Amino acid sequence: MKKNVLGLIFILAIVINLLPMSKVQAVMKNNNPLLRDIKIDGQAIEPQFDQFITDYVIAIGEDKDKIEIEAITDDPNATAEVIGNTNLKSGVNDFEIKVTAEDGITTNSYYLHITKGDQEKANANLKNLEIEGLQLIPAFNDKDINYLVEYEGYIDSLDITATPENEKAKVEILDNNNFSSTLHIVTIKVTAEDDVTTKEYKLTAKKAGESVEDPSGLEEYEADLEQAKQEEQKQDNQYYAIWGGIAFLILVMIVVLVVIAKKGKKKAEK
Repeated sequence: MKKNVLGLIFILAIVINLLPMSKVQAVMKNNNPLLRDIKIDGQAIEPQFDQFITDYVIAIGEDKDKIEIEAITDDPNATAEVIGNTNLKSGVNDFEIKVTAEDGITTNSYYLHITKGDQEKANANLKNLEIEGLQLIPAFNDKDINYLVEYEGYIDSLDITATPENEKAKVEILDNNNFSSTLHIVTIKVTAEDDVTTKEYKLTAKKAGESVEDPSGLEEYEADLEQAKQEEQKQDNQYYAIWGGIAFLILVMIVVLVVIAKKGKKKAEK
């Protein structure tokens, strides 16, 4: 009987040591769903890739019938799936790159809008964007399409100057009126000379002192990370509940075995 008890204790000790190891392995799984780079046919994309910018409008020459899109994840244990037909048609070809973090929960998507045709005619970029009397956040650049401006008091619209790189492109300013709340989003739509390629810039106008979502999209990503942390905490709680239950059962088994051993000893003495 003593050998049985000692054997059981030895096995239980091994189990208790293994359980924390499995938990450490689970916690170590990364929740990073970002890309480090995107390449088309082995070349860097234009405009330059930024892992926190998820939308790109790209022009490809008419001679291209097929492309290879390479998505390099920031975390080598994350996975990236390219969704879309890489056999190009004339006009706009839309692609989604879906990134799933190592934890299998956190995801993020990047979007490529690739126009096959005359690259200059497919140019839907702005050369300059200004708001009279207000400062853009961040300062206008060739990568960002989301901007923020803060204004004082009450306004009905913004005085916007949007200049396209291609003079023959068309610029439309949408929803730039009736600022009835402390937060208003204006869309600046650029249609390229080819009348096919389009690009939209988002301008978030807010009253000074009021809170607003990060126009770069980082707040949405942080929300995803927070959700992943909550899922991880939930898993941890389940783990501890299971571990506590196992420990309780082990203790009961040991007590039962000790009682049985004592009774057997008493019978043997009699």
